[in-house]
Amino acid sequence: MIDLKRIPGEKQDLDAYEVEHLFHSWSFQPAVSPLRVVSARGVRFKTDDGRERLDFSSCFVSHNIGHQDPRVVEAICEQARQLTSFVPNLSTRPRAMLGRMLEEITPGDLSRSFLSTGGTEANEAAVKICHQYTGRRKMLARYRSYHGDTATSMSLSAGDVRSWAQVLGGMELVRVPQPYCYRCMFGQSYPECDLCCATYIDEVIELEGGGDQVAGIICEPVTGANGVIVPPPEYFPRLRRICDKWGVLLIADEVMTGFGRTGRWFAMDHWDVVPDIMTMAKGITSGYMPLGATIARKHIGDRFQDQFFSHGATYAGHALACAAALAVIPIYQTDGLIENSASLGAYLLERALELKDRHPSVGDVRGLGLFVGLELVKNKKTREPIMPHAARIQPGTNPKLEVAKKLAELGVMAMAANPGNVIGLAPPLIVTKDEIDEGIAAMDEALEAADAYTEA
Repeated sequence: MIDLKRIPGEKQDLDAYEVEHLFHSWSFQPAVSPLRVVSARGVRFKTDDGRERLDFSSCFVSHNIGHQDPRVVEAICEQARQLTSFVPNLSTRPRAMLGRMLEEITPGDLSRSFLSTGGTEANEAAVKICHQYTGRRKMLARYRSYHGDTATSMSLSAGDVRSWAQVLGGMELVRVPQPYCYRCMFGQSYPECDLCCATYIDEVIELEGGGDQVAGIICEPVTGANGVIVPPPEYFPRLRRICDKWGVLLIADEVMTGFGRTGRWFAMDHWDVVPDIMTMAKGITSGYMPLGATIARKHIGDRFQDQFFSHGATYAGHALACAAALAVIPIYQTDGLIENSASLGAYLLERALELKDRHPSVGDVRGLGLFVGLELVKNKKTREPIMPHAARIQPGTNPKLEVAKKLAELGVMAMAANPGNVIGLAPPLIVTKDEIDEGIAAMDEALEAADAYTEA
């Protein structure tokens, strides 16, 4: 019999276990040397070297309400004492209550949800619903997007260095541009461009067979991992009209942008646009438990009253995760976190723009709410990227990761492990002005590492 209690757990043992027994996400395994977190509270976390550090990324944009809120911890514990989980073909109170709550806070007539275990699964479900509802196989996805790490979602992550070259599952994928004004693929300038990136999508849908062939288009309202790309305000209203024209479903991937991150409940609320399907995760439980949700408009949900719904999972609507969400979601409202995201997001953007003025390596700063990106360049005039877009997955010099390393030395964690040249700033929505100033001061010093790679 194996005596599992005899596995040693000293620091040196844990270091060895990390290297020898675990795969680490999106990385060269020999280069992995992660900090070990021992506790967290509010906007800070403590590592086993005794240092307290500032979380300026909300743990990949998930811990929106901050770490270890006792109200949520107690709700999870209370649910665990009653029922941890059960098979999804039977109901639980937390699952039923969460379905109603999501209908209440989402825009328009979004009303029927499938509950999964994270953003990737939420996007998988969205694509399946889209295909089943329309009976079509073609999907549109935008370059520089990221929708998850399973076969379908990696295929949809067009232009992300983590995407798959081949498309699986019988889906036909067509890639279209982002509304990326700083690096417009059409060489235009906003607003004189008249949103040619949206017009292009209209033409692509027509050439790909229109509403007879194209099922839907999936979009991040604000592109997250690939650059915090904020669209012009007219973009999504235009895209909504294009989708309506062709009968193509609009899927909004709000996994990062949902639950107050951009200063509204959901980013699509900024433009008064109701998607046909919306996906969410991360902020739905503030990262306290793994949970994703895919919510569809009423007429889509009604179709499955007499049509078989071909999707499911053992942990769909997991009771503990739903209990966490039921505790977290009201906190956004009672604690004024969405308003805080809007007001302090404006302050964060203002302070980040100061960094652009001071550092030759910062070519562009953009953001919405407490979601801000700094794009690093080699030359501000030419906008030459400081490194190739795919450099994150290639060995060698990486100026952005040098900035991240310096930030870590200064006790701050930002979003810098993602591909491309953009460093993301996304502190928890409970952040204060003083804490923003602390993070910006560290970023100011860390950016000197990138400045060394610039050209006049």
